[in-house]
Amino acid sequence: MALLSAHDRLEFADRALDEYDIQPIAVFFLQHSENMTFRVRASQGDFLLRVHTPITPAFGDHGANRSIVTSEMIWLAALRDARFPVPPPVPTRQGEYTTRVDGLNVTLLRWLDGELLSRETESEDTAAQIGSLVGHLHQYSANWQIPNGFIRPSRDAAFFENAVLSLWPAVEDGRIDAWSYRTLQASIAWLTGEICRLNPTRATFGIIHGDLHRGNYLLNNGQISVIDFSMSAFGYFAYDLGTCLSNIRTTYHQTFLENYTKYFSLPIDYKRLIEAYFIASWVATFALWISDVASQEALVQRLPLIANKYAERFNRDERFWFNE
Repeated sequence: MALLSAHDRLEFADRALDEYDIQPIAVFFLQHSENMTFRVRASQGDFLLRVHTPITPAFGDHGANRSIVTSEMIWLAALRDARFPVPPPVPTRQGEYTTRVDGLNVTLLRWLDGELLSRETESEDTAAQIGSLVGHLHQYSANWQIPNGFIRPSRDAAFFENAVLSLWPAVEDGRIDAWSYRTLQASIAWLTGEICRLNPTRATFGIIHGDLHRGNYLLNNGQISVIDFSMSAFGYFAYDLGTCLSNIRTTYHQTFLENYTKYFSLPIDYKRLIEAYFIASWVATFALWISDVASQEALVQRLPLIANKYAERFNRDERFWFNE
């Protein structure tokens, strides 16, 4: 979708909301990243309206596939039924989780109250809660019976290989240096080799959140909930762990892991694998930033830091989070 004016965005949202049995009072545009999102205030409460069209192709084209989008909503409904603190999906008047407006897939979720978790509000208690929540999510994923027709993207070897390759144009035009690129590429090569070697089992592989950074947790009256499952995918659970630990102070890592393992076991030789996925999560983020004008400053500052501080040590088989 081409960038719309403020008026056109709200007009689109109003037409989309006609598909639902709610009475909107006010609609507010939030942002446009992997989805275009709106907060809806209605007589029945607040909602989150999502238009599944990415601002840049780097986010992928899965939002255009109705079955893939609906599968995310089915997963959320299953988690909500199991009493996980996640946003409840809202069906249309026709009882469907996804509707189409002007050729675009649209979904609606109930709004979850709370403030986004920040560095300032992070604590040992929040780390413990997140560890328990993620461990429970992975336990549930490992045992969930995947329904027929359920489709989500894969975080497989090809995904990470393509992510690192997408950074090369930034080397050619001078935004990033060749050494940093080659350093990240070597880390990803180890990970993709490991992914190809591993045998996916229910103890290691399933539906992952795929984007468990600090900004996807809400803190409300001391309780943590998790939001934004739009990047959920099939992958190794260690990917979620790499993202989680990158957003938790290292002093709280042990607290996180102790609470995680109350619900789910860590993979064998988890230390190197989790650190590899941490680097890979950053490479996936850099791949999104490559074509985003607003992210260029962050790209040129952050990428060399990740390469120098983490990937170089990883490539020497040194741990940067875990003791040997």
